[in-house]
Amino acid sequence: MRSVSTTAAIIGLCCGITSAQVSTPQRFDAASIRHSASDDDTFMKAHPGGRLELSHMNLKELTALAYRLQPFQVSGGPAWVNTEYFNVKTEASRTPSEDQLFLMLQALLAERFSLTAHFETAEQPVYILVAARSGRTRSPGLQVTTEGSCVRADPAAPPDANACGSVGLGVNHLEAHEVSMARFSEALSRAVERKVIDRTGMTEEFNISLRWLPDEHHAVPSSDAITLPPDTPSIFTALQEQLGLKLQPGKAAIDLLVIDHAQRPDDN
Repeated sequence: MRSVSTTAAIIGLCCGITSAQVSTPQRFDAASIRHSASDDDTFMKAHPGGRLELSHMNLKELTALAYRLQPFQVSGGPAWVNTEYFNVKTEASRTPSEDQLFLMLQALLAERFSLTAHFETAEQPVYILVAARSGRTRSPGLQVTTEGSCVRADPAAPPDANACGSVGLGVNHLEAHEVSMARFSEALSRAVERKVIDRTGMTEEFNISLRWLPDEHHAVPSSDAITLPPDTPSIFTALQEQLGLKLQPGKAAIDLLVIDHAQRPDDN
């Protein structure tokens, strides 16, 4: 897994998609897609006015983002959808809603990559997120959001890492502000590369800070990694020690998107 830094509203990764067909005529006013250099950083940024910056992402990751899925929920297509990386920049004449933004990204992939795909549902291994201990005392890394503990986002301003509703995910750290357990589970799914289902029973919104040491499979060099002590635990232990939560293995039916066709885009 390569690390992905995420900011602002683009992190609203949730499901509920039933069709892989673009159902809106909306398009970006301008869009640039170019092959990425091997040493480019990987990041996703959403700016006011429908402006996106997506750096060093393959088509599998771009498709997952556009359809509000995790990369492990996308399969199929030619081999290069996993091995070739792209930088994408977009502009829009007016600020779209979050739903419109994702639909516009779907339309862009259909136009520039000739992307077609279909949805399937299959039983897959998942993790169930539960409370590791009972009681009303919260762990230091998991605190109920209070007035003033995060920054109210200004749609006309650049993204703020401390904005309410934001989630920042790095190779060894996660910071979230005023998010539900369901939203946290979505971000956690990317970190553990498996669907995480919230069954904590917690209904509040939280500020969350989590630090962990990636295992060898996930320890990919990344510019967004932070320096941590060598005795920092794995993400599974960190969840229990820092947040009072734990992941239990299970199985569940999840949505999968299968790429039927894709073509390399021209750089422009």
